[in-house]
Amino acid sequence: MRLVADIGGTNARLALCEDGVVDNATVQRFTNADWPNFDAVLAEFCGAHHGVLLDDMLIAVAGPVGNGRATLTNRNWTIDASSLAERFDCKCVVLLNDLTALGYAVPLIGADQVRQVCGGNAPTMRTGRALVVGIGTGFNISQVITTSHGTVCPPAEAGHVSMPRSISKQLAFLNCDPDKFPAVETLFSGRGLSAFCQQRTGQASLSGQTAIEAYGKAIGDQATEAINDYASMLGSLLRELSLSYAPTQGTYLAGSVARAIAEVAPDRLENSLGEPCEFISTNPPLVYTIKDDGAALVGCAKYNG
Repeated sequence: MRLVADIGGTNARLALCEDGVVDNATVQRFTNADWPNFDAVLAEFCGAHHGVLLDDMLIAVAGPVGNGRATLTNRNWTIDASSLAERFDCKCVVLLNDLTALGYAVPLIGADQVRQVCGGNAPTMRTGRALVVGIGTGFNISQVITTSHGTVCPPAEAGHVSMPRSISKQLAFLNCDPDKFPAVETLFSGRGLSAFCQQRTGQASLSGQTAIEAYGKAIGDQATEAINDYASMLGSLLRELSLSYAPTQGTYLAGSVARAIAEVAPDRLENSLGEPCEFISTNPPLVYTIKDDGAALVGCAKYNG
């Protein structure tokens, strides 16, 4: 039996799986703020499944992973694989970045688990390159390279790279200080969306969530403009990433911020993403949102690297 977990900045999801299939009846969600560390969450989950013999654990973490250790980017939690294996009497504990886990799930995702935002017909071949872009509490990407021999998802920490100049210029045009958004995650994340909406509207207490909820309503004209501008900048970012990674199988958006923006302002995102470019074969490129919050658990269940 394998235990799989997806630990985001805000929530953690755990489940049991066998033979690569998640047992949906065991999926349990925890609010991270209610727990001092992941060990406590894991102890609670295992206590509810007392008597289950674990062969291994696959744990997806929203943060950098290396040498059997992981630290959440947006929460003071550190996870050590060897310590967990010893404490929970498990043969093997593997830590993955959460976007890497989503990457391994992409070849398994069905049409009912995604929503197409823009682009033409889906490719008929299952092999090729895809890209997962996660925008929620934080930001990261995962390249998905699938061949006849399997899938590989190289690790990345793309949220900490410098902001593309094209987007910094858009911020300046909108009278927003580009110096407030030096790295990708400082804009493309939950707190980044709120910071942008506050600068764009001059409303110091406006959160990104409130701006999205006010979108298109008569009382939310400023919020609507801010979200439209944000969607255009997200399209510019996806365009930059399309040039960098050439995702012939499409780009998959994950995370609460990405899904919300693609839901309320798809036209602005598509218009920006679809600006003519001789190096992008489809215009605009294929973009989907991943609707299934448990997709990373599927990636953990299938992972055998």
